[in-house]
Amino acid sequence: MGAMTLLVTGAGGFIGRRTVEAALARGHKVRALVRQSCAPFAGMPDVECIAFDLGRDNGALTKAFKDVDAVIHCAAALGGDDAAMERDTLAPTRSLIQAMSTTAPMPRLVLVGSIAVHDADALPENALIDENGPLEHAPDARDAYTRAKLAQEEMLQGAGLSGWIARPGAVYGPGRLWNAHLGPRLGPLLVRLGDAGQIPLVAVESCAEALVLAAETNPPGPGLQPVILVDDDLPDRARFLSALGPKAPAIVVPLSWRFLDRLATGLSRVPGLATRLPGLLRPRPLRARMRPARYSNAHAKAVLGWTPTRFDQGMRDALEARA
Repeated sequence: MGAMTLLVTGAGGFIGRRTVEAALARGHKVRALVRQSCAPFAGMPDVECIAFDLGRDNGALTKAFKDVDAVIHCAAALGGDDAAMERDTLAPTRSLIQAMSTTAPMPRLVLVGSIAVHDADALPENALIDENGPLEHAPDARDAYTRAKLAQEEMLQGAGLSGWIARPGAVYGPGRLWNAHLGPRLGPLLVRLGDAGQIPLVAVESCAEALVLAAETNPPGPGLQPVILVDDDLPDRARFLSALGPKAPAIVVPLSWRFLDRLATGLSRVPGLATRLPGLLRPRPLRARMRPARYSNAHAKAVLGWTPTRFDQGMRDALEARA
């Protein structure tokens, strides 16, 4: 495909910046939307940066769509309560839908969703999770992030848009090596909750490349088609910690996640307590992170022509770049 003009929302974020770089590397022009400063893109050829609040300034967003071929929607909150998710994930998505629905021709959309929307607890242990797997059926029992990503997918699917829903696993790279699938960490101490099953990881540069490939690719059917983005050769928890080398916690205490699951199940029966407990002491968030599962990237490879990073190489690159 020839050169395109790509609109990247959340371009100042961890994934967004790499997506801009990946788009430029493939010969595209980029219109980068950021909430605050355009300084990271100053002087970059083929990048037009626009700073405004995506959830509040619909007029500016409509203008930003001029002559855009595809939109990569990275803007979203990574943490916080339901109010934060409404402000930073759902409101910007509504603005995006409004702007896209009045743009002709309508650009292709690539949403940066999350693998968290899948319901691993609905499958047997060590089952393979792919795009055909069930989505979370009890979002109220999960966390605000999962609820927002499910709601985001639902509103976009109902908007008559065409493109892709990318569901990356835990995105890692320079400066961001840790993830919630390992267990609670207190300084040098990690309580490692189990070992079986894979950690769904994707290197940030590889994730960004897949997003740009999706922007270039017509989906095989109407609507928004999901693709799971994870590395090749995913590690279990022990192998992940080994790959961290000296960056790993000094003290690792293994604990069965099933023990914590029984404790969480008991605590969830105490009236008024369940909603105030941290995720690892509530059954569904705990199982979503720790219940053994495997993850497939075969569909993304087939439909996007994507070549994912192998985990060992991705971790080496992240550690070397961070040093």
